[in-house]
Amino acid sequence: MALDPEAMEEAVLRGLEAKTGRGLELWKAALDGAGPFAKPALALAWLKAQGMGHVTAQVVERRWRGASLGGGAVADVLGAEGAALFMALVARLDPVVPGLRVGVRKGYVTLGVGVQFAVAMRARGGPGLWLGLVGQAEGAALPPAPPMGGSARFELLFVLADAGGIEEAVAHLRAAAGGVRWTG
Repeated sequence: MALDPEAMEEAVLRGLEAKTGRGLELWKAALDGAGPFAKPALALAWLKAQGMGHVTAQVVERRWRGASLGGGAVADVLGAEGAALFMALVARLDPVVPGLRVGVRKGYVTLGVGVQFAVAMRARGGPGLWLGLVGQAEGAALPPAPPMGGSARFELLFVLADAGGIEEAVAHLRAAAGGVRWTG
């Protein structure tokens, strides 16, 4: 399973000075001196020209601009109906998944516990939500389903059409997300 985006960003920042010879504040000052940049992509290109890797450059550029990873509220991403379903799922998972965290992104919402293990997206062409896994337990077979689109990291696990499917969604998540500690 992959680190969730916030944990990934923190890991990049912890190793920044060792990897590049400069800490975040020195890189921010260097960007201030090298700019102005008309677009964030130009600042990113400048950092990469200094020998920085793409992901590290993205983190530094985002911090320099003061931008966050988040994509707004759950309802902004999933719509009112999808947000209601998602929050019902979170309420059901919260007591059995210690440390459950929700992360709002531009096109999806994550579920994680230090590592991102599942995502929710608006269902295309129908009501409800698509639930997908970022990784699955060894030997856990996903049911046949269409791809979620976007990132190849997301494999469709379950279509949650209405609140009546919450228990089935929890059962699918429990079976497929083997690296997650469950209680009860």
